[in-house]
Amino acid sequence: MIIRSPHAHAHVRSLEAGDHPLVPLLPPDGVVRYVGQPVAAVAAPDRASARAAAARVTVDYEVLPAALDARRARTGEGPLVYEDKAARKRAPGSGETPQLVPARWRGNLRGPSAMSKRPATAVRRILEARDRNPERVVEGVFTTAAQTHTPLEPHACLAQWVDGTLHLEVSTQSVKHTAELAAERFGLPAERVVARAVHVGGGFGCKMGLTSDVVAAVELARLHDAPVRVALDRDEELTDGGYRPGTRIRLAMVADEAGDLSALAMDADTDGGVSVGGSVASLARFMYGKAPRRLRDFDAVTHRPPGAPFRGPGGPTMCWALEQAVDEMAHRLGQDPIALRRRWDGNAKRHALYDRAAALPVWSGPRGGTGRFRRGVGVAAANWLYFLDPVTEVELTVEDGVVVARCAVQDMGTGSRTVLRRAVAEGLGVPEGRVRAEVGRSEAAHGPTSGGSRTTPSIAPAAADAAARLRDALGGGDVAARLDAAHGLRVTGRRPRDRRGYVTPFTLGGIAIGRGFTGSVQVAEVEVDTRLGRIRPLRVWSGIAAGRIHEDRLARSQCEGAVVQGVGYALYEERRTDPVTGRVLTENLEDYRIPGIGDTPEITVHFHQEGFEHVPGGGVGLGEIATLPTAACLANAVHDATGWRPYDMPIRPDRLLEGLGN
Repeated sequence: MIIRSPHAHAHVRSLEAGDHPLVPLLPPDGVVRYVGQPVAAVAAPDRASARAAAARVTVDYEVLPAALDARRARTGEGPLVYEDKAARKRAPGSGETPQLVPARWRGNLRGPSAMSKRPATAVRRILEARDRNPERVVEGVFTTAAQTHTPLEPHACLAQWVDGTLHLEVSTQSVKHTAELAAERFGLPAERVVARAVHVGGGFGCKMGLTSDVVAAVELARLHDAPVRVALDRDEELTDGGYRPGTRIRLAMVADEAGDLSALAMDADTDGGVSVGGSVASLARFMYGKAPRRLRDFDAVTHRPPGAPFRGPGGPTMCWALEQAVDEMAHRLGQDPIALRRRWDGNAKRHALYDRAAALPVWSGPRGGTGRFRRGVGVAAANWLYFLDPVTEVELTVEDGVVVARCAVQDMGTGSRTVLRRAVAEGLGVPEGRVRAEVGRSEAAHGPTSGGSRTTPSIAPAAADAAARLRDALGGGDVAARLDAAHGLRVTGRRPRDRRGYVTPFTLGGIAIGRGFTGSVQVAEVEVDTRLGRIRPLRVWSGIAAGRIHEDRLARSQCEGAVVQGVGYALYEERRTDPVTGRVLTENLEDYRIPGIGDTPEITVHFHQEGFEHVPGGGVGLGEIATLPTAACLANAVHDATGWRPYDMPIRPDRLLEGLGN
């Protein structure tokens, strides 16, 4: 059991264990910075005894003033969360590369980190348009609530030391990376750490590092010389398991006389508690051509639990503001929202999606109305970077006439096993029943982290290369006939380099950036109850451009789940903390509302499978792009139904009724 801080900010003077030894989990300075931060951990033979032992631990806290108001943090005010440079370097990240772009600190405000293009020109054009052509200026302040990851399997780890080797059974998206981090943390040679994650019950980005459950399990297992399991309770998961940070986005957009995008400015304040590295505004650099734009990201740091990367970090949040602004501009200019996007967007892959979206019957069907129930249809678009792990390997071994494919990758619903098995079977020309895929073991050939939409575009080409090597080793021809006599034959395949190379000449955290963007265009139909303020999503059409789809059924499942997650983000999910104490109030699945089957619309997925011919295998990842535009798409549908623009997310009934004047 993990003992957690009841205070938002305190210095731990001492720890007294009572009748059970404990392991401390404090940072080097001994300061806790949020309610729920791990302080220590104890273990016992059964859960009840462990709870009792935890209750007997005495912690002497020197309670310190806490910064809990994000509005004050945005001005740099409040008691300091991080007092010095050393503490700031230890700050957790709410994005996948938390402090890649340097930014200065002013009290509790970090930033700006910028990804601008000709920012001075953008500001000048906006100021001039306000005076001369205000009808061509769209401005607004958009906010989003924090969205908790909520994997049904919480963070959990079983640790055991056997003859000097550390064995971990862990719920993680990064079995290889977790083993590497554990070796570094506990001073072990890499070969002395074996991590396994054979089945993972969800992650969405919050299970990609050496989390506190792993550290506690390892230290307690060493202390007791026995296997130790740590599994977070649901309240612990919803408090300290990670979340997509809330944001406040100030946006200004200008169209010129021809109706083209002339300038864009976006300032995003990310409210990720003690975490930093929000990247929301910076993502607007890659959409809608080359118009000048000033894009600035800030972190408003408070004494609240840390945010974590969440399925397209910053992407759905950026789309919430940008895609509503584009929609508003289309109305200002008297243009069809799909047609305007198609004209502004130079991406050929998304052009194909726009054409299909415009041809949908729902797009030209009836909408609006004046009664209690009103229907609306909205559209939103998005793009996403193509990521990969260029050093991925797949090992093939012939065992009793079956080809066993091994790779240190996880399968948490991403279809890694199926993709491996199918790629090898196709490459060898044998039935899939002659191939077995084994994943989730760190000692296997190097595999990618299951995150950043890099899994399939990393393992599928490596598996195909391994199959080609095995075919050559078997002499070609009828491979199936030769397998029975080739027991023990082993080859290792590697992911070939993309034909056009990569954008980055190096990898960062196992990620390289490939050339080309994935794309998504979504159309949603909603029914709005103007008396009760309820919004019912009826249909969502999701168009995805990510090249070749390696396994259609699992890809559709991914995209359907992404839409459901976007529905939750738009309409229901809202992580709340006590403004006085900093305690998370939505610590159960009654107070924290996620969509159920009754909230799920009819979902249709269309794949555009062209545009990535330079990539081995012809396809890239789609787990993140599939969820980016959903919330904005639903917001635009609500506006279409009611004429009211939802600037604050989630679109709660009270907000809708207030907006309609009810």
